[in-house]
Amino acid sequence: MADKNFVRDERKSSLPLLAGVSGNLMEWYDFGLYGVLAPTLGRLFFPNADGFLGLLSVYGVFAAGYIARVAGGTVFGHVGDLVGRRSALLLSALVMAVATFLVGCLPTYASVGLAAPVLLTLFRLFQGLSAGGEFAASLTYTIEHAPRKRRALHGSFAAMSATAGILLGSGTGSLLFSIFSEEQILQWAWRGPFLLSLPMGILIVLLRRVLPADVPPETDHPKSLPIVRVFRNHPGLIVRGALLGWGPSAAFYLTAVFISSFLTDGHLLDQRNALITQTLAISVIFLCMPIAGFLADQVGRRKLVLVSLAATALFGLPLFLLLERGSEAVDLLAIGTFAVLLGVGFSPFQVWLAEQFPTDLRASGFGISYNVAAGVFGGTAPLLATALVQFTGSLLAPAALVIGTSLISLAAAFSLQETGDRPLR
Repeated sequence: MADKNFVRDERKSSLPLLAGVSGNLMEWYDFGLYGVLAPTLGRLFFPNADGFLGLLSVYGVFAAGYIARVAGGTVFGHVGDLVGRRSALLLSALVMAVATFLVGCLPTYASVGLAAPVLLTLFRLFQGLSAGGEFAASLTYTIEHAPRKRRALHGSFAAMSATAGILLGSGTGSLLFSIFSEEQILQWAWRGPFLLSLPMGILIVLLRRVLPADVPPETDHPKSLPIVRVFRNHPGLIVRGALLGWGPSAAFYLTAVFISSFLTDGHLLDQRNALITQTLAISVIFLCMPIAGFLADQVGRRKLVLVSLAATALFGLPLFLLLERGSEAVDLLAIGTFAVLLGVGFSPFQVWLAEQFPTDLRASGFGISYNVAAGVFGGTAPLLATALVQFTGSLLAPAALVIGTSLISLAAAFSLQETGDRPLR
């Protein structure tokens, strides 16, 4: 049923692929930018908390946005299963564009006091809602319109566009520090990258409007809401899916968001070199994704995910031992190696998880389980890692987070069957 309704001829798959993944670029541009500018935002919105306490406050707001992704995945997934994926994609892009633009318009703590961090948190929640809906809807839409033997490859483009957004945000932040002085950034220049999201969002909405409206999946329970049915029929799969994504999500956000602040605040590298190291890591993950997607279509999703999880668990402690040395060359090598190990399984696990659910509940099921993993578990990883360093006084403490979460996901992966060799159900 799923292949008949959703899988299109290969020649017709280009537009759905482009429209499906385009919003991720803007959505994760904001998240990458926020991570790079975390120390700056801490000084502007939490000036009374210095050092690690200020960073904890900023990452707390960052985590709040990610926790909101669970609600976003639930709401937008429900919309996608009930009225169609296209409607969910249009709405999520619009919400993110407006919310990110408004962050760039915010007054700072020096201007309005406590209202500044409150408003920042509020807009982060709206961004989280949108991000949670965007990725779930776009990946679901993409694999359902992909040729059967290229689902993982096409699904990797959704992950690539999200990573490209983080890379764009990280690169924009790095460019900001290269062009402007610290004083200029604190006074006004920090706003510019956030304001760019509005024209980006308008272009994406216009692109998605030309897509044909997709028909909601057929169901034997037309009067039963998708959100109710997915919890009633697949509660165990939702839990296992969230645990499957815990390790990859935590490792990804530690690499893409936390590392630059970790190296800077630990006095291991200056801000410029720390940002270069983080940007390189994101670039390596990005380049690994289409290769991993292609391989997942050839050998299966399960094998690649198992190898990746085992490798990140084994390399967790050596990674932070090498980073602790504070050598730019060694740091680049260490984080680059870790990025390859993570990238091998990152996009295949996302496609694998989405394929576990039946078509009429896929947007809801994948949206909930993936966003629990990426939102509650992954999004809080920078906060937890920062707290671990502060509590233990050891720069090696985040390694425990990498190892523990990878092992949990490895156990969940063993409980799931391969899906790459069968049609969508």
